[in-house]
Amino acid sequence: MKFPFPGLLRRALIPCCLAILGGAAFAGCSSVVNSHSQKEDMMSYYLKGDNESALDEIEDRLKEPAWYNSSRVNTGDELMWRLEAGSMNFHLGNFKESIDEFRIAEELIEAYDDRATVSVRDAGAEAGAALTNLNALPYRGLCRDRMALSIYKSLAYLGDGNEEAFHAQIRRLRNEQKKVQDDYSKYFEQEKAELDAQRKSNPEAAKQADASGKESDIVGSPDNAEFTAGLKEVRKVANKGYGNFLNPAAIFLSGLGSVRDGNFDNARIDFQRLCEAMPNNPMFKKYYATVLREANRDVPDDLAGVAPFDFPLDHDCVYVIFANGRSAAFKQIALYFPIMTAWPMCEFYAAPFSRLEAVAGGKTYRSEILADMDGILAQEFDERLPGMIARIVLNTLIKEAAYYGSITALAVTDMDPTVQAIAITSVAVGGAVYRAAMNTADTRSWEILPKEFQLTQFPMPSDRRVTLRPTGGAAFSKTIELPADCKSAIIFVDAPSAQNAAIHVLPMTTK
Repeated sequence: MKFPFPGLLRRALIPCCLAILGGAAFAGCSSVVNSHSQKEDMMSYYLKGDNESALDEIEDRLKEPAWYNSSRVNTGDELMWRLEAGSMNFHLGNFKESIDEFRIAEELIEAYDDRATVSVRDAGAEAGAALTNLNALPYRGLCRDRMALSIYKSLAYLGDGNEEAFHAQIRRLRNEQKKVQDDYSKYFEQEKAELDAQRKSNPEAAKQADASGKESDIVGSPDNAEFTAGLKEVRKVANKGYGNFLNPAAIFLSGLGSVRDGNFDNARIDFQRLCEAMPNNPMFKKYYATVLREANRDVPDDLAGVAPFDFPLDHDCVYVIFANGRSAAFKQIALYFPIMTAWPMCEFYAAPFSRLEAVAGGKTYRSEILADMDGILAQEFDERLPGMIARIVLNTLIKEAAYYGSITALAVTDMDPTVQAIAITSVAVGGAVYRAAMNTADTRSWEILPKEFQLTQFPMPSDRRVTLRPTGGAAFSKTIELPADCKSAIIFVDAPSAQNAAIHVLPMTTK
C-alpha cells in the first residue's frame, strides 16, 4: 500500500518517531504510573506487618529482567528499588542481603556521578524527559537517601557480625556527609546547564515558561490551592531540617566511632557540630560536655552547667536507636500554569509513637530526637523547587508545542482532504492520549525509611536485660536479653507502625 502522506511530511515524521522511541528507551518505568502509586501495595503490607509480602513486591521489581515481567533492573528506577530492598531486608534482620543491596545501590550512584556531563545515555534521557516527563531521567538518589544508605549499611555490618567493617564504615561518615554536599552542588550546576540547553533549543516554550511559570504566579492561582497548602506544610516541616543536607544520625555515628576508638578530641568535632545543628537538644549538649572533658578541653560557658554522662561511653554501654514511623513521600497532585500538569508534593505521615522508654538496671531512660528525616527531605525539596518548577513547566510546554505543531503541520500540508482529515484526527486523538499518559509526576523516593530517628543510652545492665516500651500510641512492651559475649551494643528498634515493630540487637564484642 502506498504511503498516503507526501514525502516531505514523511521525512519530518520519521525523526520525530525515532526521538520518541529513543526517549522511551532511556526512560525509567515510572513514566506512566507514578512511583508512589506503584508502591501502595508494598507500603500497605509493610505497615500492617506483612513483611514477607512487602519483600515479595520489592523482589518482583529486582528479578532478572524479561519482556514479560515488571523488573526494574537496568532501568532508571533500579536504584530506588535497591534502596527499598536494603532497608526492607534490614527490617527483617537479613543483614547480609541488606549489605548486598546497598553495595549495588552504591555502585549505581557512583556510575551516575562518574558519568560524563554529556553522554549518549544522558542525551537520550534528556530527550526522553522533554518528550515524556522527568521520570525519563535516572533516579540518582536524594541527598537524604545517600546519607541514609551509609547509616543503614554501617549498622547492617554490625548486625552481620562484622564489627571491623562497622567501624571502618562509620569512620567514613563525616567525609560521606561532605561528599553528599559537594555532589549536590555539582548536580545543581549540571541540572542548570541542561535546563539552559533546553531553553536555547526551545525559545518559544522558554518565553512562555517565563511568562506563566513563576512560583509567585502558581501559588497565587486559586486553581492551585492544593499545591499552595502543600508547599506551606513543606516549609513548616523544612524548619526542622539542619541546613546543607546535614543528617545528625550520620554525624552521631561518626562521633561514636571516635569515642569507641578513644579519640575524644576527634569526637568533639562531631558533637560540636550536632550542638550547632540542634542547639536545644539536651542529649547532644551532654555528649559534647562529656567528650570535651575527656579530651581535656575547656568547656564553654553555655555548657558549664551540663553534667557529663556518669558512665563510660566507650565501653560497656548500650545505645538504643529508635526508628519511629514511616518516612514522608511524594504524592502526585495537579498544578495549573494555566496548563494542567502532574506535580510531586511531599506527603507527611503521623508518627505512631512519641518516645521510647528503655528500662535497664532499675532505671528508665527516655529517647531524644536524633534526626528528623521528614525535615531533611522537606528542606531538600524546598531547595530544589525553583529548578523543578523551571524544568517541569518547560517540558510541559515543549510537549504542548510538539502536539499543536504536529496538527498545524498537517493542516497546512497539501494533501487529499479526506486523508488530511483522517491524519489530523489521528494525531489529535493519539497526541491527547499520549499527553495524558505522560502527564506523570516524578514521585520517586526511598519510602521504607523512618519519619525520625531517636536515641537513648545507658550502661550495660548487670543482668543484661532491657525492657523497651514506646509511648504515645498503641504501645507494646518487649524485654530482651543481651548475649553473653556482647560487651556493648546498639539496639535498633524499627517501628514504622503500631502493627509492625522489629527489634535487632547489634552486638559489639570488643569492649
